[in-house]
Amino acid sequence: MAISSTLRDTRTSLRARLLIAIGAILAVGAIVLSLAAWQYAATAARDAYDKLLAGGAVQIAENIYMQGGVVTLDPPAAAFATLSAYDLVFYRVTDPRGVVVAGYDDLAIKAPKSALREGVVLRDGVYRDQPVRVAAVARRLDSAPGDGWSEIVLAQTLRARDALTWDLASKAIGLIAAMSLLALVATALCLRLVFAPLTRIEAEIVKRRPDDLSPIAITPPREVRALVGAIDGFMRRLSERITLMQRFIADATHQLRTPLAAIDAEVELLSDQTRDPRALDKLRGRIADLARLTSQLLDHAMIQHRAQTPRLAATDINSLAKSVLSQSVPLSLDREVSVSFVPAEEDVGIAADAISLREALANLIHNALVHGATTRLMVRVEKTATRVAIVVWDDGPGIAADAQQRSLSPFQKGDASRGSGLGLAIAAEVAQAHGGSLRLVGGAGDFSVIDADRRRRAAISLSRGAGRAQKKSKM
Repeated sequence: MAISSTLRDTRTSLRARLLIAIGAILAVGAIVLSLAAWQYAATAARDAYDKLLAGGAVQIAENIYMQGGVVTLDPPAAAFATLSAYDLVFYRVTDPRGVVVAGYDDLAIKAPKSALREGVVLRDGVYRDQPVRVAAVARRLDSAPGDGWSEIVLAQTLRARDALTWDLASKAIGLIAAMSLLALVATALCLRLVFAPLTRIEAEIVKRRPDDLSPIAITPPREVRALVGAIDGFMRRLSERITLMQRFIADATHQLRTPLAAIDAEVELLSDQTRDPRALDKLRGRIADLARLTSQLLDHAMIQHRAQTPRLAATDINSLAKSVLSQSVPLSLDREVSVSFVPAEEDVGIAADAISLREALANLIHNALVHGATTRLMVRVEKTATRVAIVVWDDGPGIAADAQQRSLSPFQKGDASRGSGLGLAIAAEVAQAHGGSLRLVGGAGDFSVIDADRRRRAAISLSRGAGRAQKKSKM
């Protein structure tokens, strides 16, 4: 997985692609130059040792003389010492009759005699299973028998040549590798300087708030000016689109809620004229459900937008929970419900989006009143060293264990519920936006939004169950 991710990043990175391309070119160039350096080193070593070998053959030829009618050799010690410093040296001297007067009888060279008489001849060969370099020359001696030409053959193994070749080539290849590496490092530094304006543009965009769609302030390089202009144009169009969406939501909220309230008022006027009050009650209930659904849909859109563009401010959770409770409980209910509020023992001030928290808590209180509380409803604020929670408890039947997680998704509701199924989803999204999460706990159907770490962001914590307020308050 990590390898495939690295390969994908390499394919999509201009800097990596440039470095790879330039590195490949430098590598090919280094290989070609290394081969050329090796060839040059081999040629230089061969020429240097060929001159020594040819000079040794000439010195041997100059030390041949006639004594008593016989060809005699006075070996040149200096020449043999120079040639045999690192290698084995073999030689052979024959008189004009072809008789070997000194050296190895089986040492020979494949070259015409006429060439030897014109000067030193050099050949590659093998002697005694070792590769050798052979030099041969002929010398005419006065008063010598036959045609008077004596042949001198001198051979040397190649170890010194190979050592010199490796020494010269390794130094040249080392220089080539060092220069190639320096060139690659210089290229990387140049690319860093070249892409520095793009990095600054990236940093500016990353540091922006989600609702900041103003043009990029950094002056871009000429080569990417068109790209930055396209980004600015896109952000401008996106800002206009978001503004239109927000205006639509605000207008829709007003335009939808107003006629629904008017319809409800008309139903109240008709209640005195209708003989079947149950039909009016059903109509009134449907209108109330429609109004609740419309409100929750709009609230859901607002919560999703505010979650992406958080507006955190210092918020007193005790005051917020008490205010929401007083506004969410209607003045009259179809049953007797005892409502209570238990604040935290000390002030709870945290950074939060008060509007989102109000909507979430209002949905949970409404859910508890409509589907849960039989005789009791309690809202309690809890605080620990690292957490803050708002607990909503009622004595209703709760949510079935197998439906708890499903009920946190939008438009998921119980079989007996006529609601929209958005209340718990809104509360879950608010908790997540504040660093928390929604978790349903308990046997017959307790649920809670688990609080977040106060050192990061605050979330709300809510619970609902049947007759276990003290036990659940210990979460």
